[in-house]
Amino acid sequence: MTRSETVELVDSARIVSYGEARVTWFVRKGDGWVRAAEWPGAVVEAREAAPGTVWERAVTVVLTTGTELLRVESRPRAEARRDPLSYLDRRGPRARATRRTRYRVQVGGRVFPVSDVD
Repeated sequence: MTRSETVELVDSARIVSYGEARVTWFVRKGDGWVRAAEWPGAVVEAREAAPGTVWERAVTVVLTTGTELLRVESRPRAEARRDPLSYLDRRGPRARATRRTRYRVQVGGRVFPVSDVD
């Protein structure tokens, strides 16, 4: 028997070397994914940003046990050293590294990792 659980997920952006790291949560819907903040009935609450944090928000959703979640963390990649003037010639956005980890909702609203997707 499946039961509904209240789950709190945290989306955020924080300052890291070479730029900003972002964490975003998604909920499995059929064959695709929906941002947790856009899930029907989601309650989104901005949190006070700690030092080094650009923004943070708590996303509370009600999901059935066994629902699959996806946590996506994106951060800038380190660049090789260059001469000082070469930075002036840089075009376009900085390359980013992305890590995707799947989770599953358990009894009590706990969220446990299933696997890294990368």
